[in-house]
Amino acid sequence: MTITGQNYIAGETSAEGIETFYSVDPRRKSRGEQAFYSATESEVARATEAALAAHQQMRSYSSTRIADLLDEIVTQIGALGDELLHIADSETGLGLPRLTGERDRSTGQIRAFAELLREGSYLRAIINSGPPTIRQMQFPVGPVAIFAASNFPFAFAVAGGDSASALAAGCPIVVKAHPGHPATSELFAQAITAAVAAQGFPAGAFSMLQGAGIDVGQWLVAREEIEAVGFTGSLRGGRAIFDAATARPRPIPVYAEMGSINPVVITQAALAARAETIAAGLVGSVTLGSGQFCTNPGLILLEDSAASQAFIAAVTEKMSAAPAGVLLNEAVAAGLESAVSQTTANPQIRLLTGGEASAGEAFCYRNTVLQTRAAAIRADQGLQTEHFGPVTLFVLCDDAEDLSATIKSLEGNLTSTLHAEADEAVAGLLSLLREKAGRVIWNDFPTGVAVVPAMQHGGPYPATTAPATTSVGTNAIYRFMRPIALQNVPDALLPAPLQDANPLGILRLVDGEYTDGMA
Repeated sequence: MTITGQNYIAGETSAEGIETFYSVDPRRKSRGEQAFYSATESEVARATEAALAAHQQMRSYSSTRIADLLDEIVTQIGALGDELLHIADSETGLGLPRLTGERDRSTGQIRAFAELLREGSYLRAIINSGPPTIRQMQFPVGPVAIFAASNFPFAFAVAGGDSASALAAGCPIVVKAHPGHPATSELFAQAITAAVAAQGFPAGAFSMLQGAGIDVGQWLVAREEIEAVGFTGSLRGGRAIFDAATARPRPIPVYAEMGSINPVVITQAALAARAETIAAGLVGSVTLGSGQFCTNPGLILLEDSAASQAFIAAVTEKMSAAPAGVLLNEAVAAGLESAVSQTTANPQIRLLTGGEASAGEAFCYRNTVLQTRAAAIRADQGLQTEHFGPVTLFVLCDDAEDLSATIKSLEGNLTSTLHAEADEAVAGLLSLLREKAGRVIWNDFPTGVAVVPAMQHGGPYPATTAPATTSVGTNAIYRFMRPIALQNVPDALLPAPLQDANPLGILRLVDGEYTDGMA
């Protein structure tokens, strides 16, 4: 497996441009040897044109055939061996144990989509015998642009959940690789390209474009062939892509997951019952992966009391004692330093520990605890800025009414959490938290997103641009499909899932009743 530094366009490598960039080892701040070529505008055009040509063929492919491609991708990723882990570790500093688990998660979610396709009910086939006879099912939207994330080089990158769900939907993909892990991205590109060829799919089913700046992404979103965008990253980046997509002569949907502060509410009864356990769990969640998770618990709300003050002191002590982890890259380190500086510039913010980069060769930031009052949060929306790193902000509320008012003032988030006792009257708090997030957590912590069908990884803006969708779990496939109703179309012209005989034997809704039999 040779790293070439080139772009992968419809089965071929390409390096037309003159702009190059390099990977950086975050532990040593040292530049890699291989130059990577940023894609040119003409290369972007070739990729999207090839994707559209592939769509003309793939839109008639059976679910089983697409599932075979997904299984082949898993096989090809396995063939990369542990070289994939070592290269990713050198580019991200995430460590081999974390990356080994993430590889399993990534291949597991691809397999889950393959199983979904073979079962078939995901097509949501509906038949009403009429008259008129109307039949509906889900169809792929067409070529999809995928933007890889920095913090999950496997699970949300070239072969990650966005790519897997779009391919599962039957859509060709053009992936914009993240410049933080270009060699890792190229290995995945080699695996998917090999899988596409092995399964006899059109080469345009997959392309991967490199680029360190914003030009490649802007060109990609502007291309008329692209029908939807999947993005995982920052609010600034996601909003720029969303604005570009909606400014097109023919706007397209953008499914952007843009981070979150993930508020956690802890009741006094919960503190009385298990303050030490909650403190240990909270510190573990905040510092997990050096805090570089979109589900990092960044805002902790409590009613002011002696117990709350003692809890904050305990968390601060544990955070101070925990070693600082390595950050992904220089951009993350600079962004974190800027965000914390912006927050601490507010005179209502107290810095309890941390608040600066760690000394040493690596990109590191000290574990940081901040504190303020609820009134300050409601007065300054900027205090709801995400700190992408090992940082959390405690918010002390005067009483239960102050707590509820503060929750109501929060922006949209991916998660919200309530630590409380089962016999407490907290239904009202739970209801408020539900309105602010896509996933509500009881007596647990938000880091760690289970890849299961029931998972909802999305939330109201600014957490995402499409709160009715998820980027984790098999329901993610519906971002890249759309329902089409066929009225009075002869049986012989219908796709197999809608034919009277139900040749695939899938579960369908026929005249109001679910059945896997004939219509």
